[in-house]
Order: sequence, then C-alpha cells, then structure tokens
Amino acid sequence: MNYWEECISEAVDEVGLRATKEQIATIASWVEGAHENYGTANGHDCMADPTESKAQQELRELKDKNKKREEWEAVTEPCVICNTTGVVRDGWGRDCMCDCCGGEGRTRRRY
Repeated sequence: MNYWEECISEAVDEVGLRATKEQIATIASWVEGAHENYGTANGHDCMADPTESKAQQELRELKDKNKKREEWEAVTEPCVICNTTGVVRDGWGRDCMCDCCGGEGRTRRRY
C-alpha cells in the first residue's frame, strides 16, 4: 500500500465508511494528483522564489556600487599626502583624517 492509499484507508475507517481496495486506490490516485497540482492551482509555482529575488537584487546593488566606484576612481587620483589610506599622523603620532582628501584616500584630478 502506498502513502496516499494508506491515508485514504485510515480516513475511510475513521469516519466509519466501507471501501474496497480498488475504490481506495482510485481515491488515492485522485488525491495524489490533486496534491501534485496544488501549487499550480493556487499560484505557488508562479511566485518568484524570494531567496533568488533577493540574491538578484543584491547582485544589482553590488554592480551599481562597483560602477559608481569605477566612475569615482576615473575622476580622482590617489592622494599623495596619505598614500590612499585617508589617514595621516599628527605631531603626537596619533591617527587623524587626511585634510587633503577628507579621508577618502583620493583627490579630484587636476587636469
């Protein structure tokens, strides 16, 4: 007896009905078919997978971020004062933000 036939047999017994093995097998095949088509019938198979959609959104955001970074690098040049770190040491040896590049590590190109 397969899973669906066993389910139908238990349900039939519980409500006090009598059914032959052939009747139970027929009902079970209908229930199994209905179970397989449930997602399609209720639109679940047509919905986008949220994890895939989120991954696609994160990929788009990362590509946009990389594009903006490349555009920014194209119009700037490495800061010669902080050597692209954005940090310089003051007279007491403490780390401070580079005043030349504002801590960005790059300055506008001088054409």
